[in-house]
Amino acid sequence: MIQTILHQLWNQRKMNGWIFVELLIVSFFLATVIDPIYDITSNLLRPSGFEMDHRYVANIKIIPKGSADFLEEEAGDSIHTAHFRHIVRMLRDLAEVESFCYAMQMSVPSGNSWWGGQAMRDSSGFSQKDYEKLPGYVHFQQFSFCKADGSDLFHVYGMTDAIHGGALQIADDPKGNKLYLSAYCARRLFGDENPIGQTFYTGVDDGHEVAGVYDDVKYTESWQPFPMVTWVNAELEPSSWVSFFYPVVLRLKEGVNEEAFLRRFKAEVAPTLKVGNLYCDGLTSFRELNVKRMARMGVTNKLRLQYALGGFALLCIFLGMVGTFWIRSQARRQEIGVMRSMGASQGRICRQFLSESWLLLTIAFVLTIPLLWHYFQLEGFYQVQQSGQMVPNPAYWQNQPGTRFVILMLLDYLLLLLISLTGTYIPTRRAARVLPCEALRDE
Repeated sequence: MIQTILHQLWNQRKMNGWIFVELLIVSFFLATVIDPIYDITSNLLRPSGFEMDHRYVANIKIIPKGSADFLEEEAGDSIHTAHFRHIVRMLRDLAEVESFCYAMQMSVPSGNSWWGGQAMRDSSGFSQKDYEKLPGYVHFQQFSFCKADGSDLFHVYGMTDAIHGGALQIADDPKGNKLYLSAYCARRLFGDENPIGQTFYTGVDDGHEVAGVYDDVKYTESWQPFPMVTWVNAELEPSSWVSFFYPVVLRLKEGVNEEAFLRRFKAEVAPTLKVGNLYCDGLTSFRELNVKRMARMGVTNKLRLQYALGGFALLCIFLGMVGTFWIRSQARRQEIGVMRSMGASQGRICRQFLSESWLLLTIAFVLTIPLLWHYFQLEGFYQVQQSGQMVPNPAYWQNQPGTRFVILMLLDYLLLLLISLTGTYIPTRRAARVLPCEALRDE
């Protein structure tokens, strides 16, 4: 049957030529369109490492100095800090709030600040040339929070212990040198060794003990998890800008109706949250922060553009296949009539035409594979822009060039195959329904 189909395609090579060229172009183009979609979607589907729902950042602000409402006698580092803690207690005591934390400015997911640093397993490495290339080196993202007043970022965010499972607990730290690592950061520093109790350095003399390891955390949903280190501070540092340095994150109780809570907060709670020169005018959810950051980064528009380009390419192939096989089925009415008169079923005829479509697509697609491999070797695969120090986790398929290329080829081929066969089936099915006597009327 394959020989018959090849013979048929060759005899109609002039008619097949333009659709063959279109299949070549679209096969190449569609792969470049799918690549960013695959990368972004893979990141979005990867676990966040924390809970997004029922988490809100309190918008605690300071009345600007010089404003008519500014109280000079209520100004100052210690006074502002006391008023800040008073507002936080009022928030913490709300019936719908389960817990809270004083997160540092750079420790709110999808926030406006990002903080990083360098760590090594051996402090002597920092004195060597090109120490960034040494084993046991990692560039990390920093999360920090203050545990005063019962604040616990691990609990509020819902971060889990990567070694023992369950909630990650804050360890006793009388010396103040214990830190917490993400699982990826721990692997980069210590390999397969148990990191708990191990020492690493963020500078020549800054030795820290690993107190716990948590599941990898994505700062933004469209990013891959960055190696992360978390500091735990004992007390708030008094400052007139304390509300800026320590964003307050609230975790609502399970079962709370968030829409009703937000309405009540705006109407009843927010007007009471003013102490001295500080006030709270609302709440921002983690999900809202993520949507805004993805829009700022251009990720949302990038996805929309790629979907539009991919849809356009598939539409072109669909219309091309419909047109081509409509003409072919009409030109081969007599052949179809003969086949029907000799007992061929409608399904048998459809299968032959679908096989021709499949073979035409497969030949075109195979020819584009080496071109695509060369293209991706030169241009590289798409990656959502993160820190320039980011070392992609090699355990992820999207960071393995060979595996990623195979996945892209499969996605590209399957999409084209689905559209091509659909575009072929519609006119072929219609032609196959013609009665033999009608198809052979002009024979």
